Amino acid sequence: MDYSIYFVPTPIGNLEDMTIRAINVLKNVDIIACEDTRESKKLLSFYDINKKLTSYHKFNEKQKSSEIIKDVKEKGLSYAIITDQGMPGISDPGHLLIKECIKEDVSYTILPGPSSILTGLVASGFDNDKFSYYGFIPKKSSDKKKLYEKLKNEDKTTILLDTPHNLKRTIEDFKNYFPERRLAITRELSKKFEQYQIFTIKDIDIDDIVLKGEFVLILEKSQAKIKDNIKDYKKEILEMKKAGKSTKDIVKTLRKTTDFSKNEIYDFVISLD
Repeated sequence: MDYSIYFVPTPIGNLEDMTIRAINVLKNVDIIACEDTRESKKLLSFYDINKKLTSYHKFNEKQKSSEIIKDVKEKGLSYAIITDQGMPGISDPGHLLIKECIKEDVSYTILPGPSSILTGLVASGFDNDKFSYYGFIPKKSSDKKKLYEKLKNEDKTTILLDTPHNLKRTIEDFKNYFPERRLAITRELSKKFEQYQIFTIKDIDIDDIVLKGEFVLILEKSQAKIKDNIKDYKKEILEMKKAGKSTKDIVKTLRKTTDFSKNEIYDFVISLD
């Protein structure tokens, strides 16, 4: 083997979406570290791969990463890291181990392969010369609000993940924050019942969506002009001052919707006094 640790993407649905290289790596490493050994056995059995398995998931990732590094350095063992679906290290275990490999000078490589976020992005038909990825929609209301305020002026197509029990609330929130933008709702990617549904957000009827499987949401970029100079906000600031808002409140408001620093906003606001 050329490397000590291999990060191997696995199918996001269709078991046939494995590369020849990925199959060969799994057949030749000493140990395969799996997010869920029960789930991984289905894939490994499909390709007639019989290797020693060890559990590697978000609840033991720190401890297990240390054990893997130790096995590699002291015993010369080779590992393949796989998750239940898709690319290790992207909203799945793996990132911490990569950081440890770099720190401990352990050789590793990343195999290319299936990715739900890229599949959903391409399927949307939205601009993808630039895009941003925010992972799963936050659970806490305050974190959601912070994210949505940021997405109001996002000038790149945005990729998000969501679950069936949360999607209805997410759509309601989107209707409040960006009703005129388009949203691609993709589910069951690469599977028998995969769907790519593209809507103008204000027109979405949740009853038209099957609430099963993991969702990859592709939000169209904002069409609003992005202001990159604090002076572009002069009119809005003066209107807030006229409405009786304090300097502190104005700073707080602009911090939620722009990337300007607290001091930069404060200095400009008081310069208008």
